[in-house]
Amino acid sequence: MKTIAIVGATGLVGEKLTEILQDKLTEYKVRFFGSASVGTRKTFRNKRVTIENCESLTCGGIDYAVFTANEEVALKYVPELVKQGVTCIDNSSAFRLKKDVPLVVPCINGYLIKNAKLIANPNCSTIQTVTAVNAFKSLEPVSMTAVTYQAVSGAGKAGIYDLKQNNGYGKLQCFKHPICDNVIPQIGDVGKDGFTTEERKLLFESRKILDLPRLKVNSFCARIPTTVGHCVFVNLKLKRKFDLTEARELLKNQADVLLFDDPQADVYPMPIMLRNTKYVGVGRLTKDPTANAVNFFTVADNLLRGASYNAYEILEKAIEFDET
Repeated sequence: MKTIAIVGATGLVGEKLTEILQDKLTEYKVRFFGSASVGTRKTFRNKRVTIENCESLTCGGIDYAVFTANEEVALKYVPELVKQGVTCIDNSSAFRLKKDVPLVVPCINGYLIKNAKLIANPNCSTIQTVTAVNAFKSLEPVSMTAVTYQAVSGAGKAGIYDLKQNNGYGKLQCFKHPICDNVIPQIGDVGKDGFTTEERKLLFESRKILDLPRLKVNSFCARIPTTVGHCVFVNLKLKRKFDLTEARELLKNQADVLLFDDPQADVYPMPIMLRNTKYVGVGRLTKDPTANAVNFFTVADNLLRGASYNAYEILEKAIEFDET
């Protein structure tokens, strides 16, 4: 029996991936690894299993490893596992922009998984953005402006903790400012150019996934007081002329997209609608009156579509390639 390792099993993304694997890939054994949670036990497939120390990851017996931990953990263990022939899927940003590492959203570029031993899982807001933008590739995208409204769970359990606090600064674990009843217009460190690490992820990851190296990207990322469900407003400038009927049809034909676009009837995507689903909701389509561009709003469950479910689909496809 082949074995799948989940690294960072007690984090928000690791827990979601565990839920997915409860009744999927049941012919595979699953082992769980962590750091602070080592020795604790959890129920999986009606059995009690123990969280193992990451130090034992490289001792053999693993065929596939999904990393839902931070960059430090990935950099420490992934290279050695790859040398051992283990297929690794990494949710951190450690390897995303390496030339020889596929950065994959399976419905867009899943073919890159074949023969790869290391596959990077993109940033959460990037995944939902490019899934929607990919629908318009036939119209030749020229530039994109993306403004994100990101839920606190994107920062982990500490982000959810901070949301539950009042407006004071005293007990915050994650954010520099209170997020309760507030909006923080910064995610990640700010560079010399004024853009944050999260904004640069949207720029470079979008180009790589869409295979549009010349795509101009302008981005702005903010944290909002919502538990789960990232939102992204996108303005996409296109080379080819289009109308909204064509735009809607393109979105309807895009895998993993659900179109909610009847604002006069109050129908548009919202976090409360897309939670616990694998889909990207798209709506509020308009034509930019200042350019040949389409405006739209996207929403996705950042823990599922934006992380664990995308990683699961990469894992599933890697296994499929290995078996053919």
